[in-house]
Amino acid sequence: MNDLLKILTQHALKYPLMEPADAVKLIYQNEFGSGHFISDKEASLIRLQNEYQTVIQKADIPLLEDIGNGIARVNLAALDINGLTVELLNDIFVASSGNLHRTKNSFIRKLNILKKLTREGLFKFDIHSLQTYLNEYISLDYPPVSHSRIYREAYKPAYRVICKSLIPEKYLSQ
Repeated sequence: MNDLLKILTQHALKYPLMEPADAVKLIYQNEFGSGHFISDKEASLIRLQNEYQTVIQKADIPLLEDIGNGIARVNLAALDINGLTVELLNDIFVASSGNLHRTKNSFIRKLNILKKLTREGLFKFDIHSLQTYLNEYISLDYPPVSHSRIYREAYKPAYRVICKSLIPEKYLSQ
């Protein structure tokens, strides 16, 4: 769980406009990866290619953003500079989608860490906002989460969640 403390602290500093949904999404991905089993590799590739075409490539963005638990977000804006093709990323993403078998109980323990850190003032949102969000979220039985509108507008997230163990070594050191 120390890994999660470090990840949440890093993200709170890097993304100060995070909302409760964004923090829960980060924890969800830390526990379950993308949260989706990809059964249609070709459809996944088409979605990825379409999203990739909308992203401006940047030299100053890291290819991988570690989110703990052996999971990383691969930034689409860093593909070209790092020589990672959309096709290879899709292969890794699809393989990652069926590779994690973590538990709801572990996820719930991680949400409790989020509550503790929120009470301590780590995030710009307060415990009341988080608890209100969690009440609704839990009533839906812990589904995958989308980024908040504020986060999407401020940070323009475009990534795929992968198991770091599946990415070729040459991309881990970049």
